[in-house]
Amino acid sequence: MRRDETEKLREQAAKNEGVEENLYTYAAGPRVSDHLESTQLNKFGTKGGTGFAAEDANALNDKLGGAKVDKVGTNNAKNGADRIADGIPIQTKYFDSAAKTVNDAFDKATGTYRYEGMQLEVPRDQYESAVKLMREKIAQGKVPGVTNPDEATNIVKEGSVTYKQARNIARVGNIDSLMYDVKNNAVTSAYALGIGFGISFARAKWEGKPTKEALEGAAMDGLLSFGTSFVAGVITSQLLRTQMARQGTVFARSGVKAVARTEWGRLIVDKIASASTGKALSGAAATNHVSKLVRSNVITSVVTTVVLTGPDVYRAAISKNTSWAQVSKNLLVNGAGVAAGSAGWMVGAATGAALGSALPGLGTVAGGIIGGLAGSIGAGAGGSYVTKRALDYLIEDDSAEMMKVIEKVLPDLGDEYLMTQAEFDQLLEQVGKDCTLDFFREMYSQDERELFARVSFESNCEAIVNKREPVVLPVAEQVQEMLDEIVASIEWEGVDEAIAAAESYRPNFVLV
Repeated sequence: MRRDETEKLREQAAKNEGVEENLYTYAAGPRVSDHLESTQLNKFGTKGGTGFAAEDANALNDKLGGAKVDKVGTNNAKNGADRIADGIPIQTKYFDSAAKTVNDAFDKATGTYRYEGMQLEVPRDQYESAVKLMREKIAQGKVPGVTNPDEATNIVKEGSVTYKQARNIARVGNIDSLMYDVKNNAVTSAYALGIGFGISFARAKWEGKPTKEALEGAAMDGLLSFGTSFVAGVITSQLLRTQMARQGTVFARSGVKAVARTEWGRLIVDKIASASTGKALSGAAATNHVSKLVRSNVITSVVTTVVLTGPDVYRAAISKNTSWAQVSKNLLVNGAGVAAGSAGWMVGAATGAALGSALPGLGTVAGGIIGGLAGSIGAGAGGSYVTKRALDYLIEDDSAEMMKVIEKVLPDLGDEYLMTQAEFDQLLEQVGKDCTLDFFREMYSQDERELFARVSFESNCEAIVNKREPVVLPVAEQVQEMLDEIVASIEWEGVDEAIAAAESYRPNFVLV
């Protein structure tokens, strides 16, 4: 009977098994992709990649310095500013010499300064030479509205990175590009920390957990969200600089174009692009942006899946407390959840953007973000759940294997300690709370798992039986009196007849 009742223990352990689930992980990948597509990372590998890298690096450093930055240069307006920092329009120029840098800011036909009213941002290592050259241009009357050469220091702005650093930032696999990616992804990862914390805290309170416990779990989930988003963002940023990523854009574009041929497909592509960029896009511009977004999402999804499964690989290879079968299963479950989350983000962002544009006070951008989060979390959780349930038929979880050992040990402990049914139920309840993933992993790493389980839970048994009321045996007179009562109460009717019948029986036999 007791072995059947361990089903309660299995149910409690199943609940504990989901404790590590962090819903934001399904939104981490698409959120990283969305952020990276708001930069000019895709242009770093082009002919003018050093300049684009310099624009992004200087803009990022302005933001980190507390300035309000509006990157207006993405509209490609002729002779327009690359960004506006605290109300000051800035045009960034980065060439391999100060002369080339400054001269590129002047019209080749007329020789006049092309960016009237804007600061000219130059490489940090070229600043002094650039100021000297600008003074000469002012003296020559090449800067409209400026006659004092001393104004050169107000026109020329020293960039936060050198030309060599900007060139390295545009390339993959060096310290400058890694440092830039670290700072760039720290911004969006801080956002992930807040969202992950909020989601986890809300879930905990809905489940009825006390505030202190909810805060503790939410803080851990927030940090996990930050770490997942940060690591995935840095690795993805490096991969997006490679030739493989550029080829992936071409492949993705053919698929997006096929979708956009239908009326509904074109509408979805336009809405996704608009939600991602925060401005109305349609046609070829929307197709190009979504193609890059799809490419980035594929890369980020793979990277995020690897990041999520990395700790399992460590446990299997180093700690030896997880099986490789479990690693494979987790890899597939994580991959399905992250992939579904990416798809859910796009659909949710498009839907949210459409609703946001229709609802006053919300807006396309806010609607897209809210819809993307809701879509990615819902689709990701659903995808991972379905995949796990399907794989349960093929690969048994390590925790289920350990649970079988525990279910074998507990009834034996109950019998050895002469437990009543109520006491055994109490033991099941206590053990169920202890059966966490960490406990199962520690148990898996043991050579003698039955012994480990027995030692782990014997203290629970002792604590339970120590609560029993002391039992005092009766004296001999009480026992004899009870026996006499029992004998006197026996029904003797029919006994005499049975004895007479036995005595009258005589076997018939002849002696030879």
